[in-house]
Amino acid sequence: MAKINLIGNRFVKINANHNFDFSGQISAKTNIKILGLENYKNKNSFKIKYSFGIDYSELGQVSIEGVLFISTDSKTFKEIQKSWKEKKIENQEYLFITNLVIQKASLKALELEEEVGLPIHIRIPKIDLKEKK
Repeated sequence: MAKINLIGNRFVKINANHNFDFSGQISAKTNIKILGLENYKNKNSFKIKYSFGIDYSELGQVSIEGVLFISTDSKTFKEIQKSWKEKKIENQEYLFITNLVIQKASLKALELEEEVGLPIHIRIPKIDLKEKK
């Protein structure tokens, strides 16, 4: 896969709510969508609109919309443009872009979950003591 560089990320819409009257099983479903792709100012650069949501059913939700700015080489730029027009998004470039969305939006979602009292949507690493044998 060609090198794709992240130029920047901007959040354009952020929402989180928590229903404190909820009592029941907690489940979280994550939804990630690439909403749009357009050429950006510089040669071989894209502006990619995305949405990232976590639905906790009746407990609450977190939703984020944002824009990624990426640059790449001319060959990859043309491949991404072509696959977007043909709605063929199952390739390494889109996987990489989706992972960028997850990285950027998940950090903001963690912050929002903490602020409104929702359970975090990812497993945080923890350190345990190793038992001596």
